[in-house]
Amino acid sequence: MTDSDDANPGPPPLMELARQLVSERTRPRDGYPKGYTKTEVPTNICSAKTLTRLESGRYRGLKVNTVLGLLRFYQTPYELADRIASLAEAARARDWCGHYASALDDGGWFYQQCEDNANYLVFHSYSLFPSLMQSPAYYRMLRDTTQVDFEADPDWVKGLEYRMARRQRWIESQRPAMFLLGEAALTISLGSERDEILADLREIAALPFADVQVVPFAAGRYELQPWTLRLLEYDDGEETVINVESPRGSGFVPVDSARGKFFTGALKVASGKSISLEDFLK
Repeated sequence: MTDSDDANPGPPPLMELARQLVSERTRPRDGYPKGYTKTEVPTNICSAKTLTRLESGRYRGLKVNTVLGLLRFYQTPYELADRIASLAEAARARDWCGHYASALDDGGWFYQQCEDNANYLVFHSYSLFPSLMQSPAYYRMLRDTTQVDFEADPDWVKGLEYRMARRQRWIESQRPAMFLLGEAALTISLGSERDEILADLREIAALPFADVQVVPFAAGRYELQPWTLRLLEYDDGEETVINVESPRGSGFVPVDSARGKFFTGALKVASGKSISLEDFLK
């Protein structure tokens, strides 16, 4: 690994690993309110130069044992250390996309980190509002119309708090986002909460950094229709993340792969068939 290799943007798990390592090194702790400086990390774990390369998000020569050694020194909680180690393993894989599952947990921890760090967001859903734009009224509608019995009742209060906090982080960041909805998402019965749901949706659409579009039934079938898609774009040349879900499968797709090009092309076609939410609701 040469210094010139470090100039190339790393894949998403490598960039996220870097963010986590910086966060762990600099978090406040007793006696170290600003965390550790790079020179305070013991050299038997890694040198300050190696640490700088690890924290750049571009160093593909990383070793999982080095990452684990850093996390032990930082006294990282076990659960978080396990997650960060899984990022290191995914980053070392030749086909990083195929190893994303090892970096995910039931709460979507890794996806959430990717979303929070993206500078441009795109969402497509044919029959549901993307979760980032769901209001308390919409969430109550989902709760009240759920007819399937769970082994354990979901914590709806905690779920609502999580979604609203996530949405507020996006609004405060003012990151540009495009939401592409199928007409079904708006014409399906929204129940007694309909007026409040649509009022909130109009407020989201009025944000200067939100572009809310609707693909009407009149547009006919389009390739992206059966897929839920989230596209996360980053600064500094970091690779775009495409996260998709459908009956045929789900996961992360490299944007420059054949499948990734299919989705970006399908997104462009679907967007071309769409109209603004304001025009649709007239």
